[in-house]
Amino acid sequence: MAAIRAAQLGAKVTLIEKDRIGGTCLNRGCIPTKALLFDAKMLHSLRRSTVFQSLLPEGFNPLESMMDRKEKAVQELVKGVEVLLESHRVTVKHAQADLLGPNQVILSHSDGTKEVIEADSTILAPGSKSKALAQIAPDGQKIITSDEALQVKKIPREMAIVGGGYIGVEFATIFNALGSKVTIIEILDSLLPGLEDELARNLRRFLERDGIKILTKSKVESFHPVEDGLRLTIDTPRGIQETAAEKLLLAVGRSPNLDLDFQKAGIEISSIGIRVNRRMETTAPHIYAVGDAIGGILLAHVAMAEGVVAAENAMEIDHEMEDRSIPLCIFTHPEIASIGFTEKEARGKGEIKIGRFPFRSNPTAVISGETDGLIKVIAGREDDQILGVHIIGHDASTLISIASSLMKQNVKAGEFGRLIQAHPTTPEALKEAFLDVDGLAIHLPRPLRTKA
Repeated sequence: MAAIRAAQLGAKVTLIEKDRIGGTCLNRGCIPTKALLFDAKMLHSLRRSTVFQSLLPEGFNPLESMMDRKEKAVQELVKGVEVLLESHRVTVKHAQADLLGPNQVILSHSDGTKEVIEADSTILAPGSKSKALAQIAPDGQKIITSDEALQVKKIPREMAIVGGGYIGVEFATIFNALGSKVTIIEILDSLLPGLEDELARNLRRFLERDGIKILTKSKVESFHPVEDGLRLTIDTPRGIQETAAEKLLLAVGRSPNLDLDFQKAGIEISSIGIRVNRRMETTAPHIYAVGDAIGGILLAHVAMAEGVVAAENAMEIDHEMEDRSIPLCIFTHPEIASIGFTEKEARGKGEIKIGRFPFRSNPTAVISGETDGLIKVIAGREDDQILGVHIIGHDASTLISIASSLMKQNVKAGEFGRLIQAHPTTPEALKEAFLDVDGLAIHLPRPLRTKA
């Protein structure tokens, strides 16, 4: 994003990549996991379908086909990015890069040769890596990270997942659909810490209904190898439990890659990441940093926006990252999407009103057989300002874009409730949730009232 935007503005751009174009999201993150999740969702829907369930043969194993399709999707998108870079005349160099000075970058090529590039401006986007735990070290076989989970050749009979954040619950969704016996072990008191509580509670209920075991306020005390996997001892609120795991997936988040020689360029860093301001400027003149390496919200769409901001400032177009709500999507089954304040956060800022609408009352959700979940809208009681929208259910990742646009344009909750939505669609459910903020939802039964 940064390279293309700078090229659009007339810069002569060199992009240096030591691995594959596209970084973590395209090669080992968002894209491959969502490709697998798409197929897992189809498999889940077929198994629940009264029409197509009988088409699934006994012992059906789609893993190899899923992995092949995932690779093809990644390769197609990587090729697409390479074509985009070429069309914008961005020079791509495959090498290991490091900082040599305030305006110099040194490249180490695979053949052992070195190259120094001088630049008027430099943008750093070294990304992130999977976190590990001191007492549990990945071995790539029985103890794996998300990187190895995307390459498994055989469906594990049992999979234990340490970490109940978005990485953990998405992989739990994939392997549960494939038939693995999945256990999530989360040290905090709920899944998806920081998410709207009502969504986290509902997701836990849906995952447990699908057979996933969830242990919160729990941690792995010890483990030892056995012939076909590991034997885990887990400390839980109900006491010590033991479980078998053919694979143990560490999904405890990601941390910034900080392997560059920042000192040579005068760049300040911390354990959180590279220090930047809202213009994405580091502490060194004409050097910018974006993405996971600066810490904060580690999401691809945030990194993309930061890349544009950095490129424009490098080309002397004043641009700051906006202090606005950022949408979050989690591609479990059902999907989760969220933007703005949680109910708890909103109550800390003043009087609020809340609207809810269940997907079971939306015709499109009923037609598709995806009736789990709800939409929750939080608005200011006095000014009707939209403070937060939280969705678990059908089309959540699409509906949140509508909510994001409403908040960006400062549309009031009541105003959206007056807009006509096509029928039958899921945006009708979003409209009903906004109407319910003032008790005006049309497709919800009126609450029973008792005489005083």
